[in-house]
Amino acid sequence: MMNGVTTPSATAREPTRHRFRLAIVLASVVAATVGSVLLATHHSGENVTTRGVTATLRVPGHPRWLAAGRDALWLALSDTRRPVRDGPLLRLDLASGTVERRILLGGQATYLAHVGKRLLASVEHVGGSGSGPSLIVALDWRSGRVLLRRQFPTSVGPLAESGKNLWALQVRPATLLQLDPLTLVPKAPPLPLSRGRTAGLAVGGGYLWATASDAADVLRIDPVTRSIRRAHVGGSPVGIAVASGSVWFVDRDGGAIGRLDPRTLQPRGKPVRVGGEPAWLARAGRYLFVGDAVQGTATRIDLRSGKPAGPPIRVAPPAKPAPAFAVAPAGNSVWVSSFASSTLARISATSTAAQPRAITATSSHTARSNAGALPRGAKVIARIALTRTPVDFGGGALTAGDGAVWAMSNSESTLMRIDPTRNAVAARIKVPAPEAAAAGDGAVWLSYPSEDTVSRIDPVTNRVTATIHVGPQPSGIAVAPDAVWVANAGGPSVSRIDPATNRVVTTIRVGPPLACCAEHMSLIAVHRALWVAVPNANGLVRVDPATRKVVATVKLPYAPCAFLVADESGVWSAGGGCADAVGRIDPRTRALTSRLYEPHPVGLGLAFGSVWVADLDSADVDQIDPRTGRLAARLRVGGTPVRLAVGFGSIWVNDDRGRVLRIQPQR
Repeated sequence: MMNGVTTPSATAREPTRHRFRLAIVLASVVAATVGSVLLATHHSGENVTTRGVTATLRVPGHPRWLAAGRDALWLALSDTRRPVRDGPLLRLDLASGTVERRILLGGQATYLAHVGKRLLASVEHVGGSGSGPSLIVALDWRSGRVLLRRQFPTSVGPLAESGKNLWALQVRPATLLQLDPLTLVPKAPPLPLSRGRTAGLAVGGGYLWATASDAADVLRIDPVTRSIRRAHVGGSPVGIAVASGSVWFVDRDGGAIGRLDPRTLQPRGKPVRVGGEPAWLARAGRYLFVGDAVQGTATRIDLRSGKPAGPPIRVAPPAKPAPAFAVAPAGNSVWVSSFASSTLARISATSTAAQPRAITATSSHTARSNAGALPRGAKVIARIALTRTPVDFGGGALTAGDGAVWAMSNSESTLMRIDPTRNAVAARIKVPAPEAAAAGDGAVWLSYPSEDTVSRIDPVTNRVTATIHVGPQPSGIAVAPDAVWVANAGGPSVSRIDPATNRVVTTIRVGPPLACCAEHMSLIAVHRALWVAVPNANGLVRVDPATRKVVATVKLPYAPCAFLVADESGVWSAGGGCADAVGRIDPRTRALTSRLYEPHPVGLGLAFGSVWVADLDSADVDQIDPRTGRLAARLRVGGTPVRLAVGFGSIWVNDDRGRVLRIQPQR
């Protein structure tokens, strides 16, 4: 963070895995509420105030880690379940209140930092348990374009830049990493700090400072000699900052803020009692702000006197237990994220700040330029319920073939076999939730990124008959005659499985290593060609299945983070959470011939003379005329349509209500 103040993850214990990485992009920031209205019912009779809160922004999901600049605010959404799921980064334009970018990194961000023109993110891999492996990812601050990524074997948390070094904390066992800020390559051996866990990291006064929570120590590290001096402060030190000639740290167990002399490491003054369970802190102006999720407040501390400046500031309802508030500096303000209430609050460091005003955060696109009045080109003829229990955004994998429609219920860890003659579930197969599914060549195929495997299900016995080890992080699957192709996001590469032997017979790299490890990779096999989407390279790759070589690469003006469909005349790709776009590529000229605005398009289908699109943000299934590239019809289906499958004379779509809808074209 800026000003030498860090706001890292309290622990790596909250994230969880989402099998379908595109699902998390359903979230878009919705209307904000005036802060005083939201909080008024929560401070009656308490010695708290809302004075200083200049905005309260409500977001869907749970915001955690923040990085703020003058023009924008980046935040990461996460949850508390394990294994780790994929959570998006959102970029909010602070002038207009719009959500400009949604980026998936292949896991959940455990820390964000704004360093120069870059956003740095520590990311726990999808499928992780909170201990690693993890990534450090560098993104362009404005565009969100991934510039660089590097994998580490264990969980990496707080980051801090100092001169020509980027410092990163390995959370457990506590270790300091010295990295090249441009390449993220280690510049020196790891420096062990403690046998237990570290939490906070800060730079100031010519030293690095860290909190060793398990040992109840504050550590001073000389970056030149790499010598360590320890100050035993007791309790559970978490957040740490260097400001106004003192080292400030948060004792979460004691509900207090301590202060040390950076030269002698002796205490300065008495601890500031704030109560609750404070964790992270940030400086704005002449104040230090510390957040407490248990009490739902932020305390403003005068850096000169070392005492609270006024009563605690209410930013969210009290919540216990609740993950800690993250606090990020933004000039003369700080932003505080409340996981429990799904809000962001901005607090001014000016005591005469005006009362809260409303902010509206919307999609960066407010209307479809080519929509107009569209006819309804299809109708829903069946609604098939998969489960009565709550479902995750995105539902689950969906495919059609080999005599049935196959739909995954992630919440029940069950693959449903739907009989298209009865529009009813005919069999339930207990399997872990996969990333993707495909049916063909006498089997149903499921990909498992965290296991690097593909499972084969016999559609006659409804049983798993083989588990096949493929490349790293298998994602999309496509079935062709005598071949099953798998896109490995961790390559990025493509593996060919021989269905006769259930073995991988070849693996083809389809992009540089820096294009690996994030987003949903999809692929489609058609007419002696294999098309592969490589989102982090902003392009499509064409592979010749006969020679098993890459024969063409098509650069796109957006990241193709969702699905592909193709025929002889064109290849269609969806932007998903990375771009509100569906594009058509001419396979002969390898040129982008049309690009339509669609709000978070994910599922694609090509059948009955149309390209079918499932739009997450609009609750619509759209039809595009493949000859003109224009919208031709629209069907309102409600819910959040995600994936599409084509088969048995119909279009099939799943949604976040635990249903599969059967759609029949109106000819």
